[in-house]
Formats: sequence, C-alpha cells, structure tokens
Amino acid sequence: MKINKDQVIPSRWQKLTFDYKRGSGHLLAFMRNRFRWHYYPRLHYVSRFPDHVDVEISSACNMKCPMCYTITDEFKQKIKRQFMEFDLFKKIIDECVSYGTYSIRLSLRGETFIHKDAIRMIRYAKEKGIREVSTLTNNLALNPALFEEAMKAGLDWLTISFDGLGDTYESIRKPAKFADSYGKIKEYKCIKVKAHSLKPVIKVQSVWPAVKDNAQEYLDAFRPYADDIAFNPLVDYLHVDEDIQYLSNFTCPVLYQRLVIGSDGMALLCSNDEFCMHPVGDANIEPLHSIWHGEGMTGARDIHLRHKGVELLGPCGHCYLPRKTQPVVEHIGDRKIVVDKYINRPDKVGA
Repeated sequence: MKINKDQVIPSRWQKLTFDYKRGSGHLLAFMRNRFRWHYYPRLHYVSRFPDHVDVEISSACNMKCPMCYTITDEFKQKIKRQFMEFDLFKKIIDECVSYGTYSIRLSLRGETFIHKDAIRMIRYAKEKGIREVSTLTNNLALNPALFEEAMKAGLDWLTISFDGLGDTYESIRKPAKFADSYGKIKEYKCIKVKAHSLKPVIKVQSVWPAVKDNAQEYLDAFRPYADDIAFNPLVDYLHVDEDIQYLSNFTCPVLYQRLVIGSDGMALLCSNDEFCMHPVGDANIEPLHSIWHGEGMTGARDIHLRHKGVELLGPCGHCYLPRKTQPVVEHIGDRKIVVDKYINRPDKVGA
C-alpha cells in the first residue's frame, strides 16, 4: 500500500521542514536538484550526467526479514554477498564530483553499516564535494557511537526501516529487539541536539500492514525523534504475485533520475533491479558517463517511450511502479486517510 500524497502523514508543513533540513547548507542546489528530479522524466530529457547515483557498498545484510528478497534461494544463488572495494568507490565518487553530481546513496540490497569502511566512504564523498550523502539502515549494526561518527563524517540523510512496534517489529526485523532498536533512535536525537546539528535528517519508515492497526501509536512513538515518518507499500519483493495489473502507457521516470552501481561494480538497470536481471555496464572498466549514455540505458529508455517496459524488460515486470492501485479509506485515530493499495497484492508481510 501507499498513502495518497494529498493526505500524507506527516503533514505537508512537516514535509517542507524535513526538506529544508535536508537541503540546508545548499538550498539553491537542492531546489535545482528537485526540479530536475521531477521534470526531466516528464520531458524525457537525458542529462549530461545523473544528478543522483546509488553506490551500493554492501550486498550483504545482517537481518532476515520475511518480505525481503535477500532471504530467497534465488538471491543467494545469483547475487554474491560482498562489499565494495574502497578504490572502486573512490573512482566512482571522483567521476561523480567531476560532473557535479548532487547526491549519492550508499545502500541498495544490503546493510551499509556492516561495511568496515562505511564512515570512511561517507567522509570521502563529502570532502570531495558530494552535497547529499544518504543511506538506508535496518539499525541493527548501527549504534550511537557509530551514528556520531557518521554525523561528524557528514552524513546528510539516514532512513531507518522500522516495521511496526513491539512484538510485530521483532517478528519482522529478525533478530533485532524492539527496545534496543527504539532506544538507539532516541540516542541519535540526543547526539544531534548536543551537537546542534540538523543532520543527518532521520526518516523512520514502516510497511503499512505492520502499523495499520496502531498507526497513531507508531506516529506518537517516533515524532519526538524523527524528522520524517513514512508508511510504505508492501512491495512484491519476493516475486510471487501472478495476477498483476499494470498501468497503461507507463513510462519509467527512474531511467532519467539515477544511475545504480552494485557492490561488485555492475551497473543495474535501476534501483528496482535487485537481481541484476538487466545489467547496463560495468563501473570497474567503464566511466559512468559512458554507462549513462550507453546502449543499455538508452535502449531501456527507448523501450519505455514505446510503453513496452513491462513486456520487454524483466525487472520492469516485477516492479511496483507500473502496477495499478485502488484507493482504500483507512483511519489513524479520528483522521481518515486514503491509502492506495496495489490490486491483487496480499496485505500480509511475507506474502
């Protein structure tokens, strides 16, 4: 499920506050980046170089969540559990900086903070001139001391996946314990306050089915400590859905927004190609500029301009973006919200 943007929680004012904190220090560049992010796909305009690059530094994870593709035999057979070498990371960052890339994200399929050089990588990217460095974490390896190191290194945005409360959280985010994980998030806020730092902005997110019965309690638990709170759709990461209905005339925006490099240096079609079904280059031997304008990316864009992505590109058939949704009215306390539910998508974690 996904919450309709017109009735999103938190409020639009809170979202604007989050974006202000996120872009603080370079607000004009941030606004320019946001314009490009939203309008280049609409105009089908291919920039000279991507404004955003996903640089997965770890394909390995330290959790076993029931809805995650990393626990499947298919993933274990196809994707090597590994960490990006620092020299490759430097090569990628140096090229990004030379073209003025605005942001990088250090996560994709694995857990960032189990990489021994995670802090060093954050620091290198920031010192070289990347304006926004972000990452997703499951919060298991991260702790207050490591968080403080990341903050001092210049991490701009930290998203923490935190599905549900209490026993629900522990049943999903194995082997984490709710009290420990929640307590660490409280400490992160204290560290930021003590340092008088707006960053890293902290976003806490959950899949909607894990919180739909106590969404107000979830919001109350995290509002004092998080800069943003999001409820996300339960995506078919396990690739088990069969009767999928797709939007007609869908053209993917992601191909105009970002380039994705896996921990082995392979360039993936997009951030939703978790199994590297459609590689478009190899950053070990090719410049990112060549990959961005190469046959793989150009061919995929052309296919989408003909609205044939779902038919002709394997990752697109499994992707959540082209799927049809239907609005469902839900309640958080005495407030009604509209949730867009994927048609024929089970509303159960692990299904």
